Amino acid sequence: MTIKIDPQKIRVVAFDCDGVMFDTEETNRAYYNTILEQFGLPSMTEAQFRYVHMATVGEALVHLFDGKVEMTEVRAATAAFDYASLIPHMKIEPNLITVLKALSPHCKRAIATNRANTMATVLAFYELDDLFELVVTSQDVENAKPAPDQLLKIMAHFDVSAEEILYIGDASTDQHAAQAAGVPFVAFDNPDLKADGYIQSLAEISTFLGL
Repeated sequence: MTIKIDPQKIRVVAFDCDGVMFDTEETNRAYYNTILEQFGLPSMTEAQFRYVHMATVGEALVHLFDGKVEMTEVRAATAAFDYASLIPHMKIEPNLITVLKALSPHCKRAIATNRANTMATVLAFYELDDLFELVVTSQDVENAKPAPDQLLKIMAHFDVSAEEILYIGDASTDQHAAQAAGVPFVAFDNPDLKADGYIQSLAEISTFLGL
């Protein structure tokens, strides 16, 4: 990507959830491995985990179970699973709350995530509800990332142009969504992505925007 980020133009900062706001590798691994175990299947390989960690829940379940278990049974098992029991084990990014509060006078704050019905519970548990003006999940759009739908929805909601949004993500799905939407993209702790900027800590956002 070669979009030049103009800090003076940024009116919305949007965040991916897993891998940016939270380190969720171990909670997601535990979630899918528990479901696999219920059906007598082996734990995920590392390749399988890398896929499901970026995918929507629906995509992940198909990837792991299609052709092995009746999908209606799998969906019933996931619906019955108490995901809330895993939420306390998510590791919040140490600078997240400080950065969100620092952004407040200057920018709107949004989330664009491939999480589905668990996002509201996560925000409530960590008392983040009041720190975002808009949350867009995979359930709120026709196409999840890497499609640009979530970012386009954010643009429409706040009535801003692509150059007025900054999107922070850690995965190729985030990169491709930003590219498709024409939105400046900052890669979080992943130098292998094609991005307009790179950070290793959310604390760098304030400096990035000159706040």
